[in-house]
Amino acid sequence: MTHTSLPVYQVDAFTSHLFGGNPAAVVPLERWLPDGVMQQIAMENNLSETAFFVKVADGDADYHIRWFTPTVEVPLCGHATLASAYVLFNQLGVTGDEIRLQSKSGILTARRDGEAIVLNFPAQPLTEEVLPENIASALSSDRAVACFKVASRDTDYVLVYDDAGTVRHMTPDMSVLAALAERGVIVTAPSDSDDCDMVSRYFLPALGINEDPVTGYMHCVVAPYWALKTGKTNVIGYQASSRGGFIDCTVKGDRVHLKGLAVLYLKGEIFLPD
Repeated sequence: MTHTSLPVYQVDAFTSHLFGGNPAAVVPLERWLPDGVMQQIAMENNLSETAFFVKVADGDADYHIRWFTPTVEVPLCGHATLASAYVLFNQLGVTGDEIRLQSKSGILTARRDGEAIVLNFPAQPLTEEVLPENIASALSSDRAVACFKVASRDTDYVLVYDDAGTVRHMTPDMSVLAALAERGVIVTAPSDSDDCDMVSRYFLPALGINEDPVTGYMHCVVAPYWALKTGKTNVIGYQASSRGGFIDCTVKGDRVHLKGLAVLYLKGEIFLPD
């Protein structure tokens, strides 16, 4: 049987050390594969995200990027974009300081900043929402001081608490959250330490991920909220998952600049039958 070989990289994003941050798979392509094949690759990788990109001849962008969880394609993903930029800069020989990426969320950029990479992403506005009883029950906490939905996607719920300990120690009923039909739940609170401004977590079993370790997209949701609350334009977020990670966020109007490091874990080949 003949086969097609594809390069694959696995990168830990938003971390300075291996086995930290959020792992993402990155698959550079010469041309797009069928959507179903990309979804199967993402399912086989069994990471929160697999990114695919193709070089484009476009005055506005250098590459077209797409992201898949093990079960669905998503319109925006931060850590897999950081991982993709890391691969382009450090493994594939891109020599410029900025990469422009065409995506389902518009044009994104990834810029070198010393050893770090800065992503320029769209801020995600919020609309107020009544907290559904099933979500409050699933989180075993009815102490949220505010509830929102992410307006641009009308999917994720955002619950704000006044105590970071509640967020850090939350143990959701994933079976309830898994029934939310492609919706996730973000929980966030002001920091209880001097090394960050807010503490957050992101649960999305309905998309095949019980808890995302460190999420760029989520910080495009919580960073503008806490920037407004604190009166700062630069806020540091900590995502309190088991792997954990910090994201340096600068809010500039309707954009959020996400700064982070990344570490290569592996590179190899995927073999697809012809």
